[in-house]
Amino acid sequence: MLWAYILSGILTSFPVINEVSFGNVQWVEIYNPHATSISLSGWQLRNSSGADNLSGAIPPQGYVVIVSSRAQFESAFPNFNGVIVEVSDGSLGSGLRTNDMLQLINPHGDIVDQVNWGEPDYNWPNANPSLWSPGIQTRKTVIGRVPNGQDTDQVLDWRGIKTPTPGSENLFVTGLTPSSWGKIKAIFSTPKFRM
Repeated sequence: MLWAYILSGILTSFPVINEVSFGNVQWVEIYNPHATSISLSGWQLRNSSGADNLSGAIPPQGYVVIVSSRAQFESAFPNFNGVIVEVSDGSLGSGLRTNDMLQLINPHGDIVDQVNWGEPDYNWPNANPSLWSPGIQTRKTVIGRVPNGQDTDQVLDWRGIKTPTPGSENLFVTGLTPSSWGKIKAIFSTPKFRM
């Protein structure tokens, strides 16, 4: 049975893929919006042509980071103190690529969340018709949901992440808003600042 919770104004009823690193250090962060922990026994994480059986548990309103190599991940994030699950074969799915996808599969075989980036190939063994075309477009090798945990099933839920945040809330600095620029322009156009 799936419960429904309100998270940042978005109705969610399952854990979500929250942040993905498909560069040299590959990992996937899963966020649990529930007030109770979720066992990952029987769950799978699939990419375009491979799958990994998951284990462990996601703490209540917390995170688990699925890694291809625990040693490599801990070397890149020496201060990380969250929950890590290492896949048994040393490769997330068949290895994450610059054009790829991920699906989070519950023990009943249902896709409860998915994300794809770059240009999808509908001939991938694990592809399905609901992949975005194009997927998330970014020059960065880390993508994350912004705001954290938001799931509206749209590409707009995701951004390229400059500073990865495995095991914690995703941060995305957008710079000044148009209204901020208007205020700055108004300040500097007053007679006091004119030359």
